[in-house]
Formats: sequence, structure tokens, C-alpha cells
Amino acid sequence: MTQAECFSEYQDVFEYHGNTEIERIRKRGEWVLFREWLLFDSVEEAEQFFHSRG
Repeated sequence: MTQAECFSEYQDVFEYHGNTEIERIRKRGEWVLFREWLLFDSVEEAEQFFHSRG
């Protein structure tokens, strides 16, 4: 699952593939500024975070 949040200078893309990790990718246009992994203690916590973004 993928969700995106758009801001005036960049876009944050969150990718959740299940389990307890969500990948956050910050982009400006087609350029990737950085990637990071958000780690959670449980699958439920990760799902709650992911679904609260939209």
C-alpha cells in the first residue's frame, strides 16, 4: 500500500508492505531527497500509523 502527502516544496510517500516497517520516501519532483524506515513494535501500531496518514 502506498500513500502520499504533498507539501509546497516536497512530497512524502509512505509504503507499507505489511509487518512492522513503513518506508518513508521524501521527493522533490522526480528527485529522491531521502529514504527512511519507520519501525514499530507491532503490526497493529504500524497499520494504525499508516491509516492515520490519509
